[in-house]
Amino acid sequence: MDNFFEDKKVLITGHTGFKGAWLSLVLSLYGSQVSGLSDMSVVSGFYKILKEKNIFSKEFIGDINDKQFLEESFSVENYDLVFHLAAQGIVSQAKNNPHKTITTNILGTYNILNIVNQKLDIKTLVIATTDKVYEDHHLENKEDSKLGGQEFYSASKASSEHIINAFINTEKRNNLNIGIVRAGNVLGGGDYGKDRILTDIINSLNENSKIILRNPDAIRPWQYILDSIFGYLKVAKYSFTQKKDDVFNLNGELNNTYTVEKIVNSFINLWKSDIKVEIGFEKEARFYESKVLTIDSTKAKKILNWETKYNIEEICQSIVEYEKSSNKYSWATNHILKYDEKMKNTN
Repeated sequence: MDNFFEDKKVLITGHTGFKGAWLSLVLSLYGSQVSGLSDMSVVSGFYKILKEKNIFSKEFIGDINDKQFLEESFSVENYDLVFHLAAQGIVSQAKNNPHKTITTNILGTYNILNIVNQKLDIKTLVIATTDKVYEDHHLENKEDSKLGGQEFYSASKASSEHIINAFINTEKRNNLNIGIVRAGNVLGGGDYGKDRILTDIINSLNENSKIILRNPDAIRPWQYILDSIFGYLKVAKYSFTQKKDDVFNLNGELNNTYTVEKIVNSFINLWKSDIKVEIGFEKEARFYESKVLTIDSTKAKKILNWETKYNIEEICQSIVEYEKSSNKYSWATNHILKYDEKMKNTN
């Protein structure tokens, strides 16, 4: 285990979400004192399991656009590191409620930047944006590619990156370092978020009902939850120790060619199910979605020595094991320790 995080006081915004919950458990196993901040609008199945185990030092429930709430939450501890994962992260919900998406993802990010900047003990802030911030989604974008958005979610996240950059150039104190992580389409046990492909798959498998695919040929930069989480940790350590502000794409070349339909069929086979797959092309799209979305993570590999460890089959197998486990907390804890060993042996 990496002793860099041992005894660090860490605050995670969006800790009740899928990524936030897994990050919380990993950091707690690494010896960090983990606190969480969330408005509880997104509560993952995995968070509910962690909540029962009391792994959080403190939890703060409120809105990141409430400045008094932020001041009170950030004044309780002298945090060393902050991971900002709180966001409105669902494309379909962004279409239905653009105001909430814009205020959370843009103004909320500014509020986090501002409060972190005021708390002098905080040395590093890691901000999660998305692989969807790039204007030309179909290209294999690098970190310096042009930003933009075709719908409210990607536009809000691209806009938040402009705000982050402006803050770094004009407001940020010298001893604060900010790392930006662009990643997306993360798969892992315990998600269950609305309008996510994995949620639809698991529900269909559990109910033994057919699954309807909206975009069966869509290709995404699929990534395992632990590959993603350990990427965030590498960015945090790099920013903290090297005292640098930087941006990193996290995307594994292992899984860049798999369509939604192929992944669904892998789950069905591993689950040993006979549910049917139905292709449900819509006459009119409910919201804009890129057919092909990939990003280039050469920079993360070169500087952070980060790359994906799990291929699609391993990802699907791990999720099936998690979902069928009778003790999901014990399974996840052991799985993280095994992943840590795998990472050391392949570095």
